[in-house]
Amino acid sequence: MGLFRRGSRSDADPPRPEWVKVAFARHQPEAEMLASLLAQLDIPVLMRRATVDVPDMLAGGPRELLVPADRALEARALLDPVEPIDAGPDD
Repeated sequence: MGLFRRGSRSDADPPRPEWVKVAFARHQPEAEMLASLLAQLDIPVLMRRATVDVPDMLAGGPRELLVPADRALEARALLDPVEPIDAGPDD
């Protein structure tokens, strides 16, 4: 029997990250802007079309931005910051 088995991964292969959606962009330029914000924090990002590809639209059409699941919370905090809630009443 050979050293390699067909169709199975070896134990030395790193696990593939699970990618999760963190943002929705209306078109490619908006998606690229959001992706560059993520890149500034060294967060890997994938962009994919959210609908069927229409060649006439070129850069138009919605996009989804995906990041590894372990970086999703950080990416969402960067892309959609929430105002802090005051701990007490204003005096």
